[in-house]
Amino acid sequence: MNNTCLSGRQAALLRLQMADFALIEANLYLDTHPCCQNGLEYFRCMRMERDNALREYEMNYGPITMDAASADGCWDWIDQPWPWELEA
Repeated sequence: MNNTCLSGRQAALLRLQMADFALIEANLYLDTHPCCQNGLEYFRCMRMERDNALREYEMNYGPITMDAASADGCWDWIDQPWPWELEA
């Protein structure tokens, strides 16, 4: 997929999905190589990347999971389009 054709929301979601994928792969690698220092460093780096991507997405587009929704006065989980809904 060509990233230049994506909206800002779609690009932010794609960045989050890529970071999630890399983090899961690093986790699987560490399951079989628990003492690999390079693997541990990669995992830490990908976790930071995922946390940053998640923070950026939620700051700009609202919560992506229900546990990030605000429960202060109003349930904001339903205010934004669902992550899988494409913009018109």
